[in-house]
Amino acid sequence: MNRTLAGDLVECLALTGSPEMRLHRLKRLSRREWESTLSWLDLSGLSLAFWDRLTSLGAADAIPLRAGTRLARNLADHRLRVAAMMEEFNSLNRRFECAGIEYAVWKGFSLIPQYCTDPCLRASYDYDYLISEDARDRAEKVLQAAGYLRKPSRGPEHHTTFLPPNFPARPAPLSGGLYAATLPRKVELHVRLWDEQAFRIPLNVPARPLDRRLLRTSQGLAFYSLGDEDALMFQALHAFQHILHNWCRLGWLREIAYFLERQSADTSFWTRFHAHLAGDQPLTEVVALVFTLASRLFHTTLPLPIKGPLLGSLRPQVSLWVDQYGLCSAFDNFAENKYTLFLYRELVRDEAVWQEIRKNRLLPLHRPNHAAGVAAPATFASLPASWRQGWYVVRRLIHHSVGGARYAWESARWQRIKTRAGRPILSSLRLARESNERVIR
Repeated sequence: MNRTLAGDLVECLALTGSPEMRLHRLKRLSRREWESTLSWLDLSGLSLAFWDRLTSLGAADAIPLRAGTRLARNLADHRLRVAAMMEEFNSLNRRFECAGIEYAVWKGFSLIPQYCTDPCLRASYDYDYLISEDARDRAEKVLQAAGYLRKPSRGPEHHTTFLPPNFPARPAPLSGGLYAATLPRKVELHVRLWDEQAFRIPLNVPARPLDRRLLRTSQGLAFYSLGDEDALMFQALHAFQHILHNWCRLGWLREIAYFLERQSADTSFWTRFHAHLAGDQPLTEVVALVFTLASRLFHTTLPLPIKGPLLGSLRPQVSLWVDQYGLCSAFDNFAENKYTLFLYRELVRDEAVWQEIRKNRLLPLHRPNHAAGVAAPATFASLPASWRQGWYVVRRLIHHSVGGARYAWESARWQRIKTRAGRPILSSLRLARESNERVIR
């Protein structure tokens, strides 16, 4: 995907300013360019919001008729999907409550309307629940009694995934793609929302979030979700961990930007949120990193009560990574390069741990996932499942090999940039130290 074009599309979804000039540029795209553009919108999680923005501005004619027809069909299909998901979601909640399981919904329907005005405007693929460790066995039995199947894990994980009863062993391409009502939804049970062991980054996350859960009503459904401060913090951590894993949808960052803009004047909330971070520098820096990316991409400002503390928590090298790699990589959903390793290195203090992380991320040795069962080109869809999986494995090997080579080449440049950027800082520190010594004398 051309990054200039991706930037124009993101600008159309900015939360402040006027998108008319960017919309005018889109009219010049060829039919072939729109084919790749629509695929990029799907992968970024922005397709539904983009079509809603066009129709709300009366600017549906800014894109070719064929592209508009597909986007309109995506939204129509997704409305059917959300209606089916609401019934399924409500059934799951009632089953947990009848079993006496304390839960808090994370993401999904719990984000409406604080992070998104309408559930039909955000892509949804599963249900996430936070439960206590003590309730894990009972919750798993509830899901198994309802016909859900536990997905085998590759090792110790901080969540357990359950596949729905109708989940095929080898998913085939669906005619409705990512928005089809028939696309099966998974259920994930989480016992913690930050896994220090998995990421090797210690963060002092506030404990016992279930003690602060709230009973919400959304779309006519009543359910328990995380408290407001916990929800925002864990939305930021969710985006952060996906950035580290080289796959973070732009749509997730837009939802955070929407919350920042919507709640910008609520001084009381931001005072509580800042206190919730408990002065933990690594945690505050991670939140600041995600907020900075979201606000700069979608043109919103950080709320004044936390702007100073958050920006002050960003070390110069982390801010530099945002400018040099973060914003550009976001247009590729952080998936087309391995430059997030530069950020990862700044957050891992132990050299031996870092060497292990880098080795595993440059060329993952675990068995690859099956090729996604979504809409695909006809020639690809017609291939036998084993061939499709084989081609997928080859593509991933090429991706990691090329990405690793580009990372090695770029590493020298990143070190030079950091060195040049650090000189003024060191000079300022030296001047300040000399000034203090003169005052003492």
